[in-house]
Amino acid sequence: MLAALLSSACGPDEAVRVQLTPDQRDTFHAIASRRIDSLRPLLDSICTITFEDRVAAATDSIVQRRLEEETRLRARLPQITGQ
Repeated sequence: MLAALLSSACGPDEAVRVQLTPDQRDTFHAIASRRIDSLRPLLDSICTITFEDRVAAATDSIVQRRLEEETRLRARLPQITGQ
């Protein structure tokens, strides 16, 4: 009986639409802004520390794609020139 009662309580999640008043929205915005501002120095330092590695990885990826594209184009060259 307990299992039947508990299983009926576990249904699919329903979307809940919450309407905030302007005051609640302002309060939420203030709280979110403070939390974001407290994280900003940490995120900026992480970004600064990892910047060079991320640029190098992106550059390597771009160069690799260009080399692959060049290889494909060179493979098609004999077909285009008729050789």
